[in-house]
Amino acid sequence: MQVSNTSYVNYNQVNQTLKNEKSSSNSFSTDLENQKSTENTQSSGKYINYMKQFNHFSKLSSEDREVFLKILEDDKITLAEMDSLSYEQAEKFEYIAFPQGSLTKEQLSNVPIVSMPNQIPDMLFATRTTNDKTFNKALYETAREISNDNFRSTVFGEVKVNLSQAHFGFEILSSFNAGAEVKNLWQDDVDSMNIDFDKFLNDVINLHEKAISNSKTHPAVIQQHQESLDGYNIIKKHYYNIKNEVSSYA
Repeated sequence: MQVSNTSYVNYNQVNQTLKNEKSSSNSFSTDLENQKSTENTQSSGKYINYMKQFNHFSKLSSEDREVFLKILEDDKITLAEMDSLSYEQAEKFEYIAFPQGSLTKEQLSNVPIVSMPNQIPDMLFATRTTNDKTFNKALYETAREISNDNFRSTVFGEVKVNLSQAHFGFEILSSFNAGAEVKNLWQDDVDSMNIDFDKFLNDVINLHEKAISNSKTHPAVIQQHQESLDGYNIIKKHYYNIKNEVSSYA
């Protein structure tokens, strides 16, 4: 009996040991999986993790989602990464990088910061400046070309004023002209624009060229007109390059 009892106790001890080892192994595997899960979550970046709770990326195609999440995973956007996108992807990425209309004011105030050069917001906002894809793409390419922040800000400020004038039927004048009329352009205005952009570009460029050639124009004002003219000539270059590309594929 004693032997039998000893044998029985030893069996239970071995069985319990095996259970403990198995439990320890399972616990280790669970901890490892949890660690991997935490690392994967952390590697996504603060912006991605925050925006996921709003299903911010759910409407994207699997291809675009993969590309955009890869760009945003380090909470930075570089010009090289923007250059890797097609223009059509950039149109979608604008909403992903700047979710103004999809969140409440409080939610927006808590959005983690994504660092990027000043060119990138100008490039992305250009994609929704008007309801004309060719003109928007020309603005996008212009923002990419002009690396000087002050020059780019001046050019895009003039474009904003002149588009407002063209849309609301005001006289096309430079923003620094005392008689310039301007109104804010809201999304409804952008959606309903009916602007001949070939004529628009030529009218604005002619305006600056005439002012520059006028002997009565003050030298300081000539400098302002020249800066605006230089910017508009860049836009015009890209605009007609894009139109020619489209027509060549037609």
